[in-house]
Order: sequence, then C-alpha cells, then structure tokens
Amino acid sequence: MPLLIAVIVAVSGFCFSVDLAEAKKKKTKSKVTKWQSMLERNGIDRALWEKYLPKVSRGEYKKVKKALKKMGIANSGSLGASMRIGLFSLDPDAESSDRKVELKTVSGSYTLKDINGTPITTISSTGSTAIRIGKDKIFEVRLGDLGSFEDYGKKIVAEPSGSDGVIKIDNCKNDKYDTDGNGNRFAIGCYGSYDEFRGKIELSLDDNETPWVINELPLEQYTWGTGEIGDLDYEYYKLFSIIYRTYGYYNLQHKKKTHKDHNFDLSDTSSDQIYKGYKIESNYPNMKKATEDTRGKIVTYKGEAALTPYCSWSDGHTRDYPGDDFSYIKGRKDKYGKHPSKSAKKLEDSGNHMYGLIANGARKMVKKGKNYGDVINYYYTGVKIEGIY
Repeated sequence: MPLLIAVIVAVSGFCFSVDLAEAKKKKTKSKVTKWQSMLERNGIDRALWEKYLPKVSRGEYKKVKKALKKMGIANSGSLGASMRIGLFSLDPDAESSDRKVELKTVSGSYTLKDINGTPITTISSTGSTAIRIGKDKIFEVRLGDLGSFEDYGKKIVAEPSGSDGVIKIDNCKNDKYDTDGNGNRFAIGCYGSYDEFRGKIELSLDDNETPWVINELPLEQYTWGTGEIGDLDYEYYKLFSIIYRTYGYYNLQHKKKTHKDHNFDLSDTSSDQIYKGYKIESNYPNMKKATEDTRGKIVTYKGEAALTPYCSWSDGHTRDYPGDDFSYIKGRKDKYGKHPSKSAKKLEDSGNHMYGLIANGARKMVKKGKNYGDVINYYYTGVKIEGIY
C-alpha cells in the first residue's frame, strides 16, 4: 500500500510537530531586510541591487526580478538556498556501527574534504569510505575495505563531483534518538531502504559536541525528496511541493527552538517534516516533476513566507494556530477533511493537531477538480502563492 494511503487509513503521523512555545514568540527584526536576504539566498548578482542599500524594500526587490526577466535570466534554474538536514547522530562511546557510517557512490564520484575544505581524496563509483567518531570527538577515516582509520579532525564532508551526484549511507538507520529543546525524545535516522541522498554528506559536531550526519542540498532538491508520498493525483503532488518548500524556506528564516544547539536547519522526521532523499525521485517520479513545475513557489502572507502546518485528518473543524503572528491559520469548518468515525481526542492522540491544511481534505478537493491554489486558500486565510526565485 503506498505510504500516504497507508497513513490515511492508519491515521498516523502525517504532520510536522508544533512547537507551541515557539509559536507564541514575536518575530524578531533582522539587521537586513528580508528582501535583501532573499536576493542573497538566491544568488542574485549584488551589482543588480547594491544601489538600493542600506535597506532593500519589497518594491525594489520586485524591480530586480523585473530586470532579471527582461535580461532573460529570471527563474533560470535556481535550486534555491542551501538546506541542512540532520539525519542521525553518532555515539562516540559505542563499540558498534552506531559510531560510524560507510559512504558509497550511487551516481558520479565524491571528494572527501576536511574542516578547512582541503581535499583528502576522491572516491570513484566503485569505492567506499568508512568514517567513525573517536572517543576524543575526532573523526577517523578509512579509505576502502583495507587499511586502518586515520584522524582527520572535527569535520568531514563528502562532496559529489557534480550537481547530479548521489551518495549512499550504507548503514543509515532509524533506530536512533535525540532530545528536542523541550526535553522530548524523538526518533531520528533514515527510513528503511531510503538511504541515498543528493548533495553533500557532512559529519560534524553541534554546539553540544554531539556528532551528526547531515545532508546539505538546495531547497528544490530537498523538496524532491520530502514527504509521505504515494501514487496520487498530479495536482496533489504540486500542492504538497509548495507546502513542503514553504515549510523548508520558513524554517531557514526562523530557526526552530528545537534546533537552537544543532548545526542543521531541520531533522528528517515528522518532528519537522519527513524527508527520505533521492529514492522518492526514483520511486515517485511525479513528485520531482511537480516540484519542477512549481519551482520557487511558496505560500506567503503579507509578503512574507507563511508557516504551513498540515496533518492527516480533522474532526470537521480546524483550529486557530496559537500566537499573534499567525492570523492566516484560522479555525474553520472542514467538510472535506473530516474523519468518518474518529473523535477529536482519538485524532489528537494519533498526531492530528488540526492546524492548517488537512491532507485527506486536500486529496478529496483535488479529486473534485480543485487546483492547488483552491486548496491552499481554503485552509489558510488571506495568503498568496508567490515565486521567491
């Protein structure tokens, strides 16, 4: 049974977790405008907008986009800002595979680099690398199946030779755990055979000296591999490509309290939103195609990236999201996403917070001929869908 359909039937956690304490906090002002940050994140040539400093306004941002369009390079294939996804942590005190990983190439080759970016070696399509964390919190590398481990410092990065490079983590597990900022224990790691990843694989220490395995890749490629996806309507894929991208982009701008000590932006679990990497592309190619068709589009509210909570079911009514900054996430009657038999308590116990978009309701709306814009504006109030690159 496809994963999402299984989730729908089982009423399991098709949602990301809600940090209510964090939601109540006011947004803080940055030293630069968000419009300048967007230009920088999207790699727009500074020469095109430097004249608008010290503060780039929304109107000036639009002028830059208009200029790019006239030049014929707007939406020229940008894959968006870089995302850092924490896959799992290693245990330096373990005597087993919990303290090491083995990397192999799926596509292309990759170069190992140390903390200074200095190349150590290049691994071909037939090679492999074992990396483990020592008890002294130093990463040790063994090249190939033979030889001994050698110390290489506090950080190791495996960087693919090209944009299409894919790296396999041979012993990627989902039986490891971490604790969030509120003291709650949550599972981390990979999902069964979903152990292949685009972009860089980094092993480094967070602020608590915990060694993590991190996947770093552009926002678009992150979106290609995100979600509990099954064989569903193409419009539904487009809808969720926008929701997933928006959630990723929002959390680049507003770091979660959960990850304040971490050296990454999001985890790969439903504590944030589920990310499975490259095999989503190969197993469900329409997800990647839908993401490409909606490239750069996010949900915005009053010109800023919106928070886009979602879950599987409602009890016939969604909820007001807590906090003063989320007036666009209002409770409303939900005739589409109501569970046929579960009470509100049973739904909540199954992980359905009932904020924002209801996945089963969205699926039903798409079946009835609604497009992704109709669904987004049904579940979120007063929002727009805009391109950020």
